[in-house]
Amino acid sequence: MGVVITALLVSCGGSGGGSSPSVTQSSPPSTNVTSVVLDSGPAGTTGIVNVPYVTVTVCRPGTSVCQTIDHILLDTASTGLRIIVPGVFNGSLALPAVTDGSNNPVSECAVFASGFTYGSVHRADIKISGETALNVPIEEIGDTNAPFNTIPPDCSSSGADQGTVAAFGANGVLGVGLFAQDCGSACVNTVIPATYYGCTTSCSGIKLPLASQVTNPVTAFTTDNNGVALVLPTVPNTGMTTLAGSLIFGIGTQSNNGLGTSTIYAADSSGYFDTTYKGTLMASSFLDSGSNGLFFNDGTITLCTVSTGFYCPATPATLSATNASYLGGSPGTIHFTIVNLDALSGAVIAAPIGGQASGISGFDWGLPFFFGRTVFVALEGTSTPGGVGPFWAY
Repeated sequence: MGVVITALLVSCGGSGGGSSPSVTQSSPPSTNVTSVVLDSGPAGTTGIVNVPYVTVTVCRPGTSVCQTIDHILLDTASTGLRIIVPGVFNGSLALPAVTDGSNNPVSECAVFASGFTYGSVHRADIKISGETALNVPIEEIGDTNAPFNTIPPDCSSSGADQGTVAAFGANGVLGVGLFAQDCGSACVNTVIPATYYGCTTSCSGIKLPLASQVTNPVTAFTTDNNGVALVLPTVPNTGMTTLAGSLIFGIGTQSNNGLGTSTIYAADSSGYFDTTYKGTLMASSFLDSGSNGLFFNDGTITLCTVSTGFYCPATPATLSATNASYLGGSPGTIHFTIVNLDALSGAVIAAPIGGQASGISGFDWGLPFFFGRTVFVALEGTSTPGGVGPFWAY
């Protein structure tokens, strides 16, 4: 029970029926808020717990030829829009390809803690609620058009292939994390393994300018472009069978997205801040709506027998940790609870669960952290009433 979708790991730091592929004319609403839902996932998925979904509209740049796609995973710890092609994406959109310096089409390997996605990179206009990002690079996951039908070895060896709806638990992912591009300056200056490729009959690693990298669409909004706020209700220990919240664009740009009394936690150039748990400092910690549990290591908590890798205490485990900016400062205490995932009803889609950290050295504050909070994600280099990003605040 449960699907684990965790943060994008880039070495350079940085009950729905699913989407019916169809080309439509779009008419966006006029607000900076879009709905976030937790449900049993798109068609073809099972065991979905703690996966937040949003709906996006993707258009051929400069046109009204668009496709609206639901059940896109909302992820505060990755960057950019990635859509699974098989069974979801409408190829008749004919999005223009991103090309490298030799005019070859570009592909990308995005490595997550739970596996990888691989696909071609194209440009699209992205519409979410009343916000529009024009001509933004996105990844088309599982694009089998030549020359993308062979996954490069350094990508395929990086973990499990997450390139289907069933494997990913979503029709794609919208990364609204701390950074503008998913790799940044490192990929401009160096060929980073298992990242970007230029493709002819096969694909080889390349450097890539910032403007061609998969991009956080929030940075391309005309306004409300300095970050986001995710708002979710409180979830009891017994879990919930349905849940709805909001993703608000901008920080301090409108009356509905002020920081208020939130505490700011500055992040380093990789998006990390400090968490101390049971006396152990973990300086590579982060807030991650794309992970479906709180992931950390504690040998005193009983592990599940069915939900491998998760914790299953006999009674709810009440725990605490402290968070602090990577620069130091006054720590803030977080009290949290871990419940027995194996004992939850199969109808539960939201619950305070956790498990062992794998492939990461910090505390992965996954979706249960967001329950009952407004969490702000301030983009790198942008100004907000709380200072310049990147920072988290809650």
